[in-house]
Amino acid sequence: MTANRKPNSTIFPELDITKVWADMMMPELDVDAILTAQQKNINALNLANKMVVDSWQGFAKKQAELWQATLEDTSEFAQAVASANEPTDKVVKQAAFAKAALKNSLSTAREAQKIAAKTTNQTVDIVSKRWAEGIDEVVFCVERAAMKTA
Repeated sequence: MTANRKPNSTIFPELDITKVWADMMMPELDVDAILTAQQKNINALNLANKMVVDSWQGFAKKQAELWQATLEDTSEFAQAVASANEPTDKVVKQAAFAKAALKNSLSTAREAQKIAAKTTNQTVDIVSKRWAEGIDEVVFCVERAAMKTA
């Protein structure tokens, strides 16, 4: 084995890389099409990211409004309980407040779930549409390259 090696060629003896590349049939690359496709990919990701950010900013704003309303309701509740004379009245007011707080919490959770589902669906739609377009672009480029070589 060592007899077939060229000087300074210890890993690939007798390998002429120019012959390997000369025999390889490489299609022409349409660099403009590749750049255009990548720009479309970036635009689709930017749109999806913007949609997610806008959606969650709206949700955060809604949460801030809900917290403000909760603070106001809690203040009113504390005043109502403090002004009640009878212990049974206090218990009734506490129960009513707990029921309203639970109802508001469940409503908020449902709203958050709807926002998350809507945002996820819209984002998946954008990305999957771009994937389908990208596959069509690859097929078109391959077909065009095949027509040039035929």
